[in-house]
Amino acid sequence: MKNHLELTVEKIDSLIRDNLFFDFHVFSYDTKKLILAGSENLTYYHTLEIIFEDVFFVSGIFAQLKTDNKSTVFSIPEDQHLLNLTYEIEQGYHLFTLKAEDFKSNFIIAAKSISFNTDTVYYYNRKDLKPNERIAYFISL
Repeated sequence: MKNHLELTVEKIDSLIRDNLFFDFHVFSYDTKKLILAGSENLTYYHTLEIIFEDVFFVSGIFAQLKTDNKSTVFSIPEDQHLLNLTYEIEQGYHLFTLKAEDFKSNFIIAAKSISFNTDTVYYYNRKDLKPNERIAYFISL
């Protein structure tokens, strides 16, 4: 039986792969929280936020990442034990990988917890927002 973490990761991967293509970028990062934002059109908005809490480790390109949606994009790596040893990840953290199409290495995150949000977040001022829509934090109102 799959645990909550595995089910959450599978749901996120499914949301990504429901699209023909999907791009990601680092939407925000502070010392403990990382938000990767993704959509089919990152110029104007994003429709998925992968939220990592209590981040211990990040390895990857902070530029825009393209994904190949023909196979698994977001997962818990099978070689967790080796990665834990290689990157000296402390106990209690979970490893996650985002497979980038244009790079040889995966984007790897070690965090205590993960969640996601499917709001549409616009990168420009917009009136008459519907439920589950908002303006990005960096846009002046």
